Amino acid sequence: MERKDRKRRKAEANLADVPPGTPATPQARGFSECPCPKACTLHGECLLCAAFHGRRHRPPRCLR
Repeated sequence: MERKDRKRRKAEANLADVPPGTPATPQARGFSECPCPKACTLHGECLLCAAFHGRRHRPPRCLR
């Protein structure tokens, strides 16, 4: 559980760096389902996913 919590905390700490207008759901990004693995702790939470990956200047999996 610790690892999941750590990823979420890092994402929440960087949420302010997510650009305005970033799609918040997989459907808004043009996907019927989230392309992240089901085991991903941020599965389907696009804003947190963008915040987590954005801290290393990498796009989320669905934008790679």
